[in-house]
Amino acid sequence: MDLPLVGRTRELAQLRGALVSASAGSGRLLLVSGDAGIGKTRLAMAVADMANDYDVPVARGYAVDDPGMPPLWPWRRLARDIPQLSDALSVKTGDSASARFAMFADATDALTEAAAERGLLIILEDLHWADRSSLKLLSHLAGDLARTRALILGTFRAADGSPLADRLPDLLRSSEMRSIRLTGLDTPDIAHWLRIKAPAAEQMAAEVAAKTNGNPLFVRMLIDHDLDGHPELRHLVLAQVPDNARDLLGAASVLGERIDPSLLTEVSGLDEATVADLLDQSVRAGVLRSAPAISFTHALVRDAVYEELAPSQRMALHQRAAQALERSDTSAAGRIANHWRLSGSTDWTVHCVHWARLAAAAAIKDLAYDEAVEFAELALRAPDAELTLELARAEFLAGRATESVRHCVQAARLADAENRPDLRAAAALVITGMGDPKTITAVDRLCAEALATTQPDPIRARLLAKRAMAAAETGSVTARDLSAQALKLAEDCGDPDALLDSVHARHFTLCAPQYWAERVELGRRACELAETAEQPLAALWGHLWLLDAWFQCGDLAAVDYELNQIERFATTHRHALAWWHLNRMRATRAALVGEFDRAMAFNEAAREIAQRLDTVATTGMYFAFLHQICMLRGTMEPDDGRTAIEVLGSVPEIALAQIFVPVTHVLMGDLASARATFEVFRRMPEHLAVGPRWAPLVFHIGVVAVMLDDVETADLVYRCFVDLEPDYLTDGSGAVFCAGASPRMLGELALTTGRVPEAVEHFRLAIEMNARIGALPFLALSRLGLAKALVKQGKHADLPEARKLAAEAAAEFRRLDLPGPLSTTDELMGRIRAASRSANPLSPRESEVAMMIGDAMSNRQIAERLVLSERTVESHVRSILAKLGYTTRTEIATWSVRETGG
Repeated sequence: MDLPLVGRTRELAQLRGALVSASAGSGRLLLVSGDAGIGKTRLAMAVADMANDYDVPVARGYAVDDPGMPPLWPWRRLARDIPQLSDALSVKTGDSASARFAMFADATDALTEAAAERGLLIILEDLHWADRSSLKLLSHLAGDLARTRALILGTFRAADGSPLADRLPDLLRSSEMRSIRLTGLDTPDIAHWLRIKAPAAEQMAAEVAAKTNGNPLFVRMLIDHDLDGHPELRHLVLAQVPDNARDLLGAASVLGERIDPSLLTEVSGLDEATVADLLDQSVRAGVLRSAPAISFTHALVRDAVYEELAPSQRMALHQRAAQALERSDTSAAGRIANHWRLSGSTDWTVHCVHWARLAAAAAIKDLAYDEAVEFAELALRAPDAELTLELARAEFLAGRATESVRHCVQAARLADAENRPDLRAAAALVITGMGDPKTITAVDRLCAEALATTQPDPIRARLLAKRAMAAAETGSVTARDLSAQALKLAEDCGDPDALLDSVHARHFTLCAPQYWAERVELGRRACELAETAEQPLAALWGHLWLLDAWFQCGDLAAVDYELNQIERFATTHRHALAWWHLNRMRATRAALVGEFDRAMAFNEAAREIAQRLDTVATTGMYFAFLHQICMLRGTMEPDDGRTAIEVLGSVPEIALAQIFVPVTHVLMGDLASARATFEVFRRMPEHLAVGPRWAPLVFHIGVVAVMLDDVETADLVYRCFVDLEPDYLTDGSGAVFCAGASPRMLGELALTTGRVPEAVEHFRLAIEMNARIGALPFLALSRLGLAKALVKQGKHADLPEARKLAAEAAAEFRRLDLPGPLSTTDELMGRIRAASRSANPLSPRESEVAMMIGDAMSNRQIAERLVLSERTVESHVRSILAKLGYTTRTEIATWSVRETGG
């Protein structure tokens, strides 16, 4: 008789509620944890019985305690019950992060579809043994559970030191997650069980509880075999094992917790009938269970049997297992490699390396990059250039850039020793997308060293392209020359990979406002190359480059066309990176025209995709956009500011990030800290080479200089930009934000440096340009800027225009909820009113008469309106003419209209 499920009433009620809720359309993730033998599997079986009662389908998957376990094993086992999941887990094309995202999205859709009709219970056991890719898929699915009819029940023991330990905090933060921690049965629970199982022993419930700590597995073993004996697990297990089945179960323990009878037959050397009979005996003895598959009753049971094997017997069985799998299941490369590793045979290293390399390659094909690293490490049993290079590639795909660079350098050194220039070049080409200065320097050195040896032209072109991008990142003047050399070499040899790399490098080195026309040409060329090349991302980059270019020239119709092209690409290729770019660029487009609610919604959508892509850089763009919105609003909450400064502190080497530290201090009102942290930037505009991120960095240095009224730095920035063609403040390096027409910033810089007439002209052009494209926030800021410049000119005749501009700006700032600019405008309007009062030489009555003259009223009409004599009105008119220095009523009328802002 099986151990009844006692003492779990509360847990069963919680699980029943979750099952009902999920079946009704509110999916859940339930994680059940507890010590080995505590009853997690038994609880999962009870939930499966519940699901059957409710006619809810059940699908099961599990991880196993085997370093050779194939990636995504729990989900692939699950796919046996859900056929559409198998297709979803098939290989995707594209870059690493996006391809994995697409696979996870497909898997989520498949499970959602499978649950749509009757609901679905998914049981995932032993997650403490699960691989990282399986856990990442679980995290992805957890984010979408609320819209499904699926209940996921996962079980695990202590997660310390396992991949689950890294992923568990994210899972626990999911709003759809609930957790259950199982503890031992108490004495009344055990007494209740004994009344059913062994009535004569009911009075021993307290003793059993003390000996087993209430662990159900230990309770069953103790009661079944020796109530008075020692409850140590190995003794209890071995007491259960039938004597004639000990050798067979020893072989089974080598194969793993779950038992494949055909494989066990081959490894044990027994015939099928004998194996079947001994397995049946072991099930009856309680060592094995037969459902849902033949397996040890618990991993602890399997471990006890395995530990009882003599070392020589254990190694021999591992070798036989490896050889049997080689004959029957070559797809189990990881398991085969691990069995060879544990076999201790004289030639185990050769076999282990061979199968581990195959396992690493298969893991990369399955987009399981973390597991590919583990298999590549297993393969690297001795210094070898090619194996080290494979490990470096796997590490880079898994996001372990530092380790990857180290192994690239090591592979290059080994390639020299082995006289393999091809591998030296390959080592230089592993890292893409550059990174921190230390990584850029290391990769650039690898490229330079590879170029010092004879290389085929396509490889030389790719190495030159990579050197060009590194030079651009570090501000070297050689960047554009190197990119031109790479592009010419690639064009001459016609290699598509070399050509695409070279086009990319050329565009990157030209990321500055000055090179708009050539960037447009390169964007179009990338789109054309994508039609014939095998790199689908070329089209994405091409459309993004063009999008940036159209923002720069203010062609929003072309911007919208490129956004539609990117959406089509994202939809067709199910490309997560494309969806991320689409949402962040839509956010930029919406913010430009003042649609801030839509902009924030698009930015949030981009953030969600970035989190699932599991990369830091994409998430950083989210915060950069929020910072720009805060700058536009002119305010930042103290908590947000402190968080921003803390985040910026994690990338001290990136100047474009660090410039936001003084910006944040200004927004928080801490001008002393702003000046202190700005000091390092003040002379930068003199020395920065024109290249990627030059424009946004110098622009933001100018922004801070204006905020702090730093005339010297504002002058440096003004001279950097004043001779450039007016544009809309993007430079080709991937717009995070478009701050409208560039003449507005020139106007602010000119005003700060005392170039007031120039400021007036810059602001007038900015008003025209921003109005042309409907950039309403920046149109209002331009009007405010012109009003400030007109007031600063000190001409009384300009005050009416300044008053009108300020009033229009204030109305827009109120509508858009921009408190910082609104406060500045209100203060300016007060100054305008005071200046108007002090500059007006007319008396109140004379002002009244002048206003009526402006309304085209005759002296008689004015006299009637004011109840004066006509002669008195004539006297007022003569006085007005004298005070204003005019000679005609027309001049008075013109003055009056201008003065009142009419």
